Amino acid sequence: MNKAQFLRSLNDVWCRLAVTRHGVGVVAIRNIPKGTDPFKNCDPFGDVLELPEKELEGSPAPEEAKQLVRDFCALQDGTYFVPDYGIDAIDKSYFLNHSSKPNMRILDSGEGFVTVRAIRKGEELTADYGQYHEYVREFEKKQKRPKGR
Repeated sequence: MNKAQFLRSLNDVWCRLAVTRHGVGVVAIRNIPKGTDPFKNCDPFGDVLELPEKELEGSPAPEEAKQLVRDFCALQDGTYFVPDYGIDAIDKSYFLNHSSKPNMRILDSGEGFVTVRAIRKGEELTADYGQYHEYVREFEKKQKRPKGR
């Protein structure tokens, strides 16, 4: 990317990391129209690696580093989807907080996001983790079970 491309890319910047009621989250810096991908310029060249949960657990990596994968990467059918450019380079989409009434929906099994409605400047962007993370789906199932089971 050169300087002119960088300056043009600023037209597609919609949000930033900020303090929210959840701690840290993604907040709109201007009104975002419905159907917009607010993370369009986040790592446009990267891809994801499929890392089985068992491989992560068996890795000699520090436990604290493995926890970053657990905290930020989607887990589906026992496989984490991790950025191929390393965990230290995660983009702001990884900071979406959970909501049962999200204003973002997933694309491609969680590889991308798009707004489901117009989002106002200052509003937090949220996603339903249950759409792309199996631990959340399992937790929600347990929450719905009658007590005593």
